[in-house]
Amino acid sequence: MLLTPPPSSRIHQLATRYASQLHTGPVAATFALFMNTGVRPFSVLAARRAVNYAIDRNKTIDLAGGPLIAQPACQILPPTMPGYQPYCPYTINPSPGGAWTAPNLARAEQLVRASGTRGTKVTLVAGWLRRQYPGPAGRSIPRSVLRQLGYRASLKVIAPETYYQRAGDSRDRTQIGEFDWYQDFPAPSDFIGPLFTCRSFLPDNPANINDSEFCNRLIDAQMTQAGVLESRNPNAAGSLWARIDRELVDQAPLGTAIQPARPGGAVRTSRQLPVHPFWTLLIDQLWVR
Repeated sequence: MLLTPPPSSRIHQLATRYASQLHTGPVAATFALFMNTGVRPFSVLAARRAVNYAIDRNKTIDLAGGPLIAQPACQILPPTMPGYQPYCPYTINPSPGGAWTAPNLARAEQLVRASGTRGTKVTLVAGWLRRQYPGPAGRSIPRSVLRQLGYRASLKVIAPETYYQRAGDSRDRTQIGEFDWYQDFPAPSDFIGPLFTCRSFLPDNPANINDSEFCNRLIDAQMTQAGVLESRNPNAAGSLWARIDRELVDQAPLGTAIQPARPGGAVRTSRQLPVHPFWTLLIDQLWVR
């Protein structure tokens, strides 16, 4: 039995050889590109939306290790999180089901032209995700996307140990960079409150994790209301968090790419392993025959 996930380079081999024994479960996490709403070109909403339309999430997933490792995403809240409702306007032929199917490069290029930002020099910062998933963010795909959109894109690699301090410090005026977020506790407020509120932005401070420098007072007010509702009316709170998630998707402070899964091996069994999206493998619910 494996209690830790196998390396992504082995997933295809394991899935082929041990198909009946390889199980996977969702992880409460989101991998994306953050876009700084305070610095051009991504201070312009149309430019941020263009990046979301242009990202080829399938290519990102292939580099991460395949569909057992991750699923495409357009939003901030991950599946199984309270308030999660599938929503993806950034795809070919958006549907009510909210699934991403393919990039819409024509729409992305149209938005860049309308934004007046085509030809802007853009530096993409990278460093952290290469440790976990070599290549899915901060390398060839996002840089080539930026160039396809008409930006003069270059890559700046930062050591993983200092990546988030450098990326979050507004004095560096970082334009765009790789970003990942894992839940600290299973609540939508943990995905949205620390990252996208006006009070979470700490100017000139390497401890800032609102890398997008996003601030919207109307959305903040809804977050406060959702927090009050969580103890009084959880269903109403979930509906409000879903609306907030959609509004953030529309404002596009992130170019969301994938939401990861955690594969793992099991003893020979036809039963599904007890994997929880927040607490991972539930060891106390394992069984032996």
